[in-house]
Amino acid sequence: MTIKKELLILLFFIDCACCFGQKVISMTKQNGVYTIPCSINGVKRSLVFDTGASSITISMQLAELLYNTGKLNDTDIKGFGKSQTASGHIVDNMAVILRDVEISGLHLKNVDAVIINGQNVPLLLGLSAIQKLGKVTLSGNKLIIDSPLLSDSQLTQARNRIKNYIETSRYSDAISLLKELETQEVLLEGDLYNMIMCFCSLQDYNRTLMYSQQWMGTYENQKSEYESGVCYFMAIAYMGLKSHYDADRWFSKAIRLVSIAPIDQTSKMDANILSHYYNQKALNYLEGNAYENCVEAFDIAAQYRMKYLGSTPDDIFAGNLKDSRIGTWLESISKLYAVYLNDEEKAEHYAIMAALCGNEEAIDVCKHFGLDYSPKAIKN
Repeated sequence: MTIKKELLILLFFIDCACCFGQKVISMTKQNGVYTIPCSINGVKRSLVFDTGASSITISMQLAELLYNTGKLNDTDIKGFGKSQTASGHIVDNMAVILRDVEISGLHLKNVDAVIINGQNVPLLLGLSAIQKLGKVTLSGNKLIIDSPLLSDSQLTQARNRIKNYIETSRYSDAISLLKELETQEVLLEGDLYNMIMCFCSLQDYNRTLMYSQQWMGTYENQKSEYESGVCYFMAIAYMGLKSHYDADRWFSKAIRLVSIAPIDQTSKMDANILSHYYNQKALNYLEGNAYENCVEAFDIAAQYRMKYLGSTPDDIFAGNLKDSRIGTWLESISKLYAVYLNDEEKAEHYAIMAALCGNEEAIDVCKHFGLDYSPKAIKN
């Protein structure tokens, strides 16, 4: 192993280690008991720290508040049973799952809890629940937690590192940190999208599809800003797995999600995205030997690129548009007409257009076959 590689690995583990640490929580003593400020599915409450409680206990009043605000759903209800109170009384309860319990910036996900019906029911935080945060030590009114979990500020730091890794094409490093978030069940929609993008960039197409399907199962019906991108990466994955029909289906969906407006009414931002999508769609057709469809897709990609650049075909014929992408797409169309579609006239037409865009291969073709690609010749 080289010194450089060893240094990179060391820096990565230092990065990971700084995400974790010790939390010291000051508890408040009230009527002989200690309470801890918490957030139950986003609703702030103080819970009694009870070393004898086996789980989290909440009141029916809080449960109704959560339910009425959409923070507790029917799917979160596990069933009904009975509990014994500290005084020895047996009471009816409802077993539920709390999707998020936040304590001093640390998050417990999918926590078992019971709802007890009755007046003055205390909100209890059992030791068995809080131990899931890590090793717990009591010192007076101080609750000391050595936690492997990431706090909110540490999650922000981790996501900033992930962003940096992606921007510098360190996709494996980004995935390692994303896996830490996944282990702690704190993957957000954007995190899952980044996971998909990273696996696709590493050409791990099976995992790309696995996480894409997980994303679809969770967010597909929420009109998400990420959906077109997820569809695009699914298409790339299917293309990589040589399933060209499935790839085309997902490319088409990705395109529809960006815009269904005519090209001349499409925004510059959308036009830029769609030029990339149609380029990839064309390459998929090319691999699947669907040459006429390939020509059409390359042509549409060029039109969207011109829309993005604020140009028109007249700018090409005037020799005023030198763009490598448009030149490459037009040169590809020329080859398709020459080799597969047997249309010499169109092959020459697109070769001239590509040469006017500055494409070197097209220029060589024009010189070889004596095609005048000067703007003056085209005007005449």
